[in-house]
Amino acid sequence: MGSRHSHMLAPTGPPAPSQATADNLRVLVADDEPVSRRRLELALSGWGYHVTCVADGEAALVEMARPDHPSLILLDWSMPKVDGLQVCRTVRRLITDRYVYIILVTSHDGEDSLIAGFDAGADDYVTKPFKTRELQARIRSGARIVQLQHQLIAAREQLREKAMHDPLTGLLTRGAFFEIHEREVLRASRTHTPTSIIMADLDHFKQVNDRYGHMAGDDVLREAARRLIATIRRSDAAGRYGGEEFIALAPECALADALLLAERFRQSIGETPFETSAGWVEVTTSVGVASTDHMADSAHLLKTADDALYRAKARGRNRVEAYPDSRAAILGSRRDVVLDLP
Repeated sequence: MGSRHSHMLAPTGPPAPSQATADNLRVLVADDEPVSRRRLELALSGWGYHVTCVADGEAALVEMARPDHPSLILLDWSMPKVDGLQVCRTVRRLITDRYVYIILVTSHDGEDSLIAGFDAGADDYVTKPFKTRELQARIRSGARIVQLQHQLIAAREQLREKAMHDPLTGLLTRGAFFEIHEREVLRASRTHTPTSIIMADLDHFKQVNDRYGHMAGDDVLREAARRLIATIRRSDAAGRYGGEEFIALAPECALADALLLAERFRQSIGETPFETSAGWVEVTTSVGVASTDHMADSAHLLKTADDALYRAKARGRNRVEAYPDSRAAILGSRRDVVLDLP
């Protein structure tokens, strides 16, 4: 019932709105009168808006149910199937992610009718037959409000994204990682699928800072984060757990496979020196691994991964350990895993 149209037969009259209000703004025209619908379509297209037209309220609701729904609606009051007021109420009830500006196009200009329209959720109205300059002014006003709200949403998302990521490494912050971790462990418990945690600590990192300086230390941390991302799967999550500690969550990954990921990360750190502002630096890492194969509590999972990490450090560093025990885990599940076991 709805269709998109190119910018043809643009009407003469008022100048087009500024690019800031027209660019990328999608407008829905819902009007059962073909002549009125076509006139609105031509006017809006000529002013630079992306227009979708439908002939009744039911089709309007179908368009507004799409993920990329229009941000501004020109809505006829009297339409078959579903009238304009019902469309207003439905849009206001169902669409909460971003604001939709609604202009009623109506021949009802009495005070009671206008109050009913605003109560239903309309932002403005235009009476039929509409005047082109008045229509343009009201649409531009609505477009400015919609654009401002889009900018506020974008700014909010940028702040949220910034708050979720460590500024030095780009990895998830500890708090953001814990949110994902808690959710995935609950899902693993519900679906009876494994989820694994990999915790790593760069060995003797304080000596790197003391010998090469903190700028070089920052270079090492950034490169270690890059190598971690390159090591794990795209579906995994990686975070900065502490100063030189990193953590990765591997959903639907059993312990044996998580050990392979951990060993791959250990090798990526130790086999190639790090280029820093103070020269090349050799670094190794100790890694601990735990999986919901053996538990389904998020706090317990973190603690056991941390215990495995400290066991790796206690047994000489530059190695991978797992809960309940590296040797038992490997021999009990995969015999092709080779770790640096005593």
